[in-house]
Amino acid sequence: MRPGERVGQFTVLAELASGGMGRVYLARSPAGRTVALKTLLADGADDRRRFVREVECARRVRGVYTASVVDADPEAQVPWMAQEYVPAPSLKDLVEECGTLGVDALHWVGAGMAEAVASLHAAGLVHRDVKPSNVLLPVEGPRLIDFGISQAHDLTRTQSALGTVAYASPEQARGEPTTEASDMFSVGATLFYLAVGRPPYRDIEHISAMELLVRAATGDIDTTGLPAELDPLVLPCLDPDPRSRPTPAEVIAHCADHLGGSPAARGGGGLLDARWTDAVERHRAERTDALRHAIRRVDASAELPATPDRAGPDEPTRPVGSPPATARLAAPTDHGAAPGGSRRWWSVAASAGAALLVAGVLVWQPWGGGGGTGAAGAPDAPVRFLEVESEQPGVCPAPGEAADPLAPSRPAVPTGRGFTSDDREECVVVSTAPGLTVNRFERVTVFEDEAQEGWAVRVVFQDADAGKFAELTGTVTDRPPPTKALAIVQGENRLLAKVAVIGRITGGDAVIATRLGRNEARFLANVLGAE
Repeated sequence: MRPGERVGQFTVLAELASGGMGRVYLARSPAGRTVALKTLLADGADDRRRFVREVECARRVRGVYTASVVDADPEAQVPWMAQEYVPAPSLKDLVEECGTLGVDALHWVGAGMAEAVASLHAAGLVHRDVKPSNVLLPVEGPRLIDFGISQAHDLTRTQSALGTVAYASPEQARGEPTTEASDMFSVGATLFYLAVGRPPYRDIEHISAMELLVRAATGDIDTTGLPAELDPLVLPCLDPDPRSRPTPAEVIAHCADHLGGSPAARGGGGLLDARWTDAVERHRAERTDALRHAIRRVDASAELPATPDRAGPDEPTRPVGSPPATARLAAPTDHGAAPGGSRRWWSVAASAGAALLVAGVLVWQPWGGGGGTGAAGAPDAPVRFLEVESEQPGVCPAPGEAADPLAPSRPAVPTGRGFTSDDREECVVVSTAPGLTVNRFERVTVFEDEAQEGWAVRVVFQDADAGKFAELTGTVTDRPPPTKALAIVQGENRLLAKVAVIGRITGGDAVIATRLGRNEARFLANVLGAE
């Protein structure tokens, strides 16, 4: 969703974060209240039911250490939920940037986390995914967020272990019913991370996800490195027997005893290490400054009159109509212009010498226009088509770091050559070849491809780029996998799509993604500049 667009009563200001299921935007109400607007971009009925449940769970929670729900519409065409905006970094971000946390400050954070969990439990909920990245830390105290897999007590039984394995309780890793005590194990694992800089398992950088799951399920933890002063706080939470773990109230009382009074009264400003305080305040200042700039940009654009092709920011949100299905056409003999100057469509399955097969589209971004086709428009940022050198699962590691703490150790990725999918499940390393940079496409089209049983995205290159694209596809077509592919990227590390090339593509147009859900296809087209 682009700045200025309306979702319910809220005006979108900027994008905050993205993930495999949706995006989070900074938005404001007509009265000027700033919110974090979470959108669901998956199409499946199960995904919608899960989102409805998340909204219902979040609405039931009331507590000073949780982010409250302001408004929501889980039944909208693109379901959304607006929550209190907390301009603060996560505990994971802070540990990665600033190192571990001191003993007193850790007791203060632990008390706040326990109070947040208590708020959920009082509402009859179990969070099931307490971990460092789901706890934000403003100086006022921690905020527990993301109730995506929270469940009411009568819905906690599952056949699979949910949440992040490195912070999940043993019973959760075994797929058994999860209770309030399961959340307390995750609180303990998160506090251990704050104190030591790793989850409570040995060799976390070198074991596979399956081995980690086995260790978690059997309670095979490693608490080496935990300061002795923290043993009474952290170790009881990590007890393999749920019945032996402390309650949130007991953790709060223990932290209060350690701090010599109410943890809330002490405040974080005097307890957090200087490097943590500086990072929190810097993050707040950066977000506040970005908010001011976003508001100015949106207010400036609101002064422009709306046109038939682009709705003004005060226009109400309207349902987006489905584009018409594309008729099945015979495979063309070439990919140049058809007689009369019109361009031919080309089928993904047309011929082994000319098809571009999608290996996986990994982008989520809302659709900014109506209808099934997009006129010429510039992408949000230049789009590059680069030659693939290698690929690996998970997030691209920084130079000198392991690829993923939950996966076997892998080589580091050279600076500037690693691109991670928005769902954080794939890392593609590109070669040093310059590739092709596209600042504007001639046309971007979304259509329903009945032959491929899904939706597809087709781009038409401008003349100056069409020859370069043909040359690039011809360069990689005879290589062995995974180098027989192109990465379509944007920015410094964002992977939009990865496609396997099995033939030189001429004519200036290409279907770059197939077998998508309708929303997926529209979101990708929007990124590429469809209007």
